[in-house]
Amino acid sequence: MSIRYDFHLHSDFSADSDVPARQMVERAICLGLCGICFTEHHDPDFPSDTLSFTLDPDSYFPALSALRKEYEKKLWIGIGMEFGIQPHLAPVLLQLAKQYPFDFIIASRHLLYGQDPYNRLCFKEKREDDCYADFFREQYTALKQLPPDSYDTLGHLDYVVRYGPNQNLFYSYEKFADVIDPILHHLIDNGKCLEVNTGGLKYGLGEPNPCIGILRRYRDLGGELITLGSDAHTPQHLCFDFAKVQDILTFLGFRHYTVFRQRRPEQILL
Repeated sequence: MSIRYDFHLHSDFSADSDVPARQMVERAICLGLCGICFTEHHDPDFPSDTLSFTLDPDSYFPALSALRKEYEKKLWIGIGMEFGIQPHLAPVLLQLAKQYPFDFIIASRHLLYGQDPYNRLCFKEKREDDCYADFFREQYTALKQLPPDSYDTLGHLDYVVRYGPNQNLFYSYEKFADVIDPILHHLIDNGKCLEVNTGGLKYGLGEPNPCIGILRRYRDLGGELITLGSDAHTPQHLCFDFAKVQDILTFLGFRHYTVFRQRRPEQILL
């Protein structure tokens, strides 16, 4: 495996991880990585009675900056954010992007009908296919509201499929092309990256998020900008199945992936 950067991972700065950032750093060094970027959740108005996905940048930045300084001779450590996009939150994201010196910002859709698909409640009243199609529509609506300079990549485009009753058994790009293509065109037209997230492999889908069909279509449309992330919440999932994803991407004709420092992109050969 020649991929030496993981640009989607979480620590105990995110509500769904209890792993200290230092443990993720130590694991990255053991794997021989050149760099990682923490992308902690910031999901305002997230519907949960038990978890708060609100990031406190004023504590996050000093802690990660100190860690970056401590390990600077062993590993580059990026300070990023995964922002949960909703149409009305676009001004919040833009303000954060301007106010704080993030290295990298992922725009991700985590909700369907105002609920997290993770709990599967949204699938009880509607057909699985309808839920998937509506997720893509909601994602596109939210994405269109974002100023291009407020984010760098679109995270796990088909996130919803991880939690469907049948996951990807009856799912394909072709089945939902009419609601997926507008998202891909939007990213390409605005010079934004598409994330290749290996969480789909971790969840047993047999392919990343987004699926291989979407990645092929993105490439056929002229899309070349991709970022790579494991979506790891624990050290053992860092760089999960990166070798498999590298094979998929090179087969599809991708030659580079993108990393960011201070929101500036750098292309790295696959």
